[in-house]
Amino acid sequence: MDQLRRLGLQDRWIYEVLISTFRDDTPHAAPIGVWINGADELLMDVYDGSQTLANILEGGHFVANFPVDAGMLYTALRAPQQLAFAEARLVHAPIVAGCTATVELALSRATPGGDRVRIVGDVKRVHHAGAPRLINRAEGLLLESLVLATRLERREAAAALTTLTENLRVVGKVAPGSAYESALAALLRDLGLSS
Repeated sequence: MDQLRRLGLQDRWIYEVLISTFRDDTPHAAPIGVWINGADELLMDVYDGSQTLANILEGGHFVANFPVDAGMLYTALRAPQQLAFAEARLVHAPIVAGCTATVELALSRATPGGDRVRIVGDVKRVHHAGAPRLINRAEGLLLESLVLATRLERREAAAALTTLTENLRVVGKVAPGSAYESALAALLRDLGLSS
């Protein structure tokens, strides 16, 4: 647990990373949200039928790569040929070059549930050069909510309420108990948009 906490991860907060695996010895990377829950393991829900899930189940190894910015997540989705890879040290999986931190993992459990499979990985190695960049959607959602709140006079209140309420739901999911969640709830109360 200390290895992941030293990266700055907080229990049950969801961080956006690139999960890298091999598919027939060809590197593959996909954006996925990961979290910790009190143990020295990393958790994620992966869509059933995805290439990433197939690779993890087949190979048993994967790497959580903490990107320098959201642009790397975009690249993985829209221009994956632009990603560069290196070899992991302790697992048979690639590392995405240029990330601020990497966590090498071995599959511990895979539990199906609905259209997703809960993957639990045991930490084999953590590497970072300097302070890792942790991407969590809560800060951006609070910022967007604040901007939306300044424009309420020019927008339909019902549409704003729908967006702000959804933002609060997502912040509660990706950063439960955070100052972001408290601030967004207070914003909705201040605007008279919550019950």
